[in-house]
Amino acid sequence: MSKGTIVNLVKKAMTGAGLALAAGSLVASSAATASAVPAGSNIQLCTQSYLGGACTYESYPVPNMSWASDGDFQDDISSIRNYSGSKWCFWTDNGYAGIEGVFQNNYTWNTLSYPYENSISSGRPC
Repeated sequence: MSKGTIVNLVKKAMTGAGLALAAGSLVASSAATASAVPAGSNIQLCTQSYLGGACTYESYPVPNMSWASDGDFQDDISSIRNYSGSKWCFWTDNGYAGIEGVFQNNYTWNTLSYPYENSISSGRPC
C-alpha cells in the first residue's frame, strides 16, 4: 500500500469514529435533557431562563412561594413550563394578590419579563 492510501484509510476510520462519537453524544444529550417530571405535577417553575437553575414542580395552589414543594422560590422565578391540562394563574404578591398573570396550558415561557421576572409570589390553577 502506498503512503497516500494509508493516510486516506486512516482519515476514513477517524471520520467514522468521529461520527459514531457524535451520534453517541447526541443520544446521551437528548436523554439528559428529558428531565424526569414528578408524577402528579402540573407546572415547573425555575430560577433561571430556559428552565435552568433550581426548579420546583407544583400540582396544588401555592399561596406563598416561600413554601413551594422544593424550597423557597419567593420572587425567584425566571421561567415556567405548564404541562397541565389547565391554565395557571400567578400573582406578584402572596395570597393571590397583586398583578395577576394567566399562563396557558401546554406552553413554556423560557424567559419571563416584567412584571413577572423574579416577582412571582403565589400561584394556582385557574
